[in-house]
Amino acid sequence: MSEFVHPAPAEAGSRPAASSGGRLVAEALKAAGVETVFALAGGHVMSLLDACVPLGIRVVDTRHEGAASFAAEGWALATGRPGVAVVTAGPGFTNSLSGLFDAGVWNVPTVLLGGRSGLRMAGRGAVSDLDQISIAAPGVKWAAACYETDRLPRYVAEALYRARAGRPGAVYLELPADVLAARGVPPDGPEGFPSPIPRSTAPRPDVDRAVEWLRSAERPIVVAGGGAFWSGAGEAIRRFCEVAGIPVTTTSSARGLVPDSHPWCLGSLVHGGIALVAADVVLVLGSAFNANLGYGRPPLFGAQQRVIQVDVTADGLGGNRRPDLALVGDVACVVTDLTENWSDAAEGAERRRSWLEEAKAYVASARAGWDGQVDGHEGTRLHAGAVAREVARFAREVAGDEVTLVADGGDALAWALAYFPAERPGRFLSTTTALGSLGVGVPFALAARAARPDEPVFAFVGDGSFGLSAMEIDTAVRHGLPVTIVVSNNAGWGDVRHEFERSREYEGPRVAAELGFSRYDHLARAFGAHAEHVTRADELRPALRRAHLSGLPAVINVETDPEVQCALLRVVAEMELM
Repeated sequence: MSEFVHPAPAEAGSRPAASSGGRLVAEALKAAGVETVFALAGGHVMSLLDACVPLGIRVVDTRHEGAASFAAEGWALATGRPGVAVVTAGPGFTNSLSGLFDAGVWNVPTVLLGGRSGLRMAGRGAVSDLDQISIAAPGVKWAAACYETDRLPRYVAEALYRARAGRPGAVYLELPADVLAARGVPPDGPEGFPSPIPRSTAPRPDVDRAVEWLRSAERPIVVAGGGAFWSGAGEAIRRFCEVAGIPVTTTSSARGLVPDSHPWCLGSLVHGGIALVAADVVLVLGSAFNANLGYGRPPLFGAQQRVIQVDVTADGLGGNRRPDLALVGDVACVVTDLTENWSDAAEGAERRRSWLEEAKAYVASARAGWDGQVDGHEGTRLHAGAVAREVARFAREVAGDEVTLVADGGDALAWALAYFPAERPGRFLSTTTALGSLGVGVPFALAARAARPDEPVFAFVGDGSFGLSAMEIDTAVRHGLPVTIVVSNNAGWGDVRHEFERSREYEGPRVAAELGFSRYDHLARAFGAHAEHVTRADELRPALRRAHLSGLPAVINVETDPEVQCALLRVVAEMELM
């Protein structure tokens, strides 16, 4: 992950010329290595956006501020670097809150720069005057406002630093319009923040104890979560698993951190979770015991297991499941120490070869169960799982490992979790956040394509979720971001619709859960995107190929069976994970 670069101080006796506040903010972003900002125009922030362009900072303007903040989050998830969004005051700010809070809940380093009515207008009923700091503060790790033009570079540097330091997260920086409009000169002096960001590791006795437990285990397993991704711990985890002979399963933003194809990787927790049930010692790297981990309880975790949890801060340890051994430290540093303290590499890997094969057999049985749901389908419309499976196969066929797959929705997300592979970090982006936000699919896809212009992006989204950000197809066309959006159109909010069926006491209509088989392809065509309408299985692959070869943003509207219900969603409901 790239580190921030601070501008060199001016020569002794010289004094830089005054610049507008907007220019100072843009220069601070440029100095920190920010390449792209996602924004929506507004009078309160135009001086900042105008200053970005001559400095070479790309401004991707969206059609809704919610898409801008989600795209900033998607940029961070795709790159491991902070994503930046710029929105105007009042409703521009409030529209952006879902993306800001999603990043905050999920510990994604995202910076929202929010315009604010001028200081001289405070309390006078000015347009869009709102106490935005108080609104943002509960959802972010740091919220501040800069009231002096000269200090704008310091505040921007601090926002970007705080977004990454310690436990990553979302931050909000408020920029009053008159502070941006005024001219200022940054003060000389030693202000600034460490670069690179310091990292810590766990105490040696804790590391030694963890090694002892893992060495003596018969069926150990590693679960890598989001903290492992932000730590950049992929290589360290791969090496440790090879040396110790311990299978690893990845979840959340850690998907692809260890490639699914790696000999010791079990792939997604959706499949590897069955092996987790059988494990005797579990090493949890950078994940809370939240809903994604079944709260650390049965059926995913067993009461008889010994659980070792590693987190970058002590307040991230325990909760729904008390770890038997807790280590505080950066995941990459701790795992490196575990490897260095493992005395006999050959003994570890060879002794657990049979456990690896057993764990992979569990994964194969899980995959077979998903295939059974798909292949046993007898409806007249396509099965959503069959569509997700074909999208994954096609993407790998045309791009190999150099492809980003995005998933968004309820029912659609479940099938993508089962079928979308991850061979590199930041290549599988989804809505598996603690907030459970929908509508992220198109913004995430745009961010991934902006970050990696030469890699194709395929998104699989539900029709309900697509409706929350469908106007961003216009953004994709205007900015030349050729993403392929496959809409699983089952004419409704599938997960909600099936809630009615799961409720034995409810016999009325499925209120507010039904949509129509709308022609989303017509909408895409109106924006100048490539468009396809698929109603039969034999139409899907040719449609994918035409979309991919078009070189344009594309929407493939696939009519899927409304009656299909994913077994995983039934389990989630039964486990009361929501």
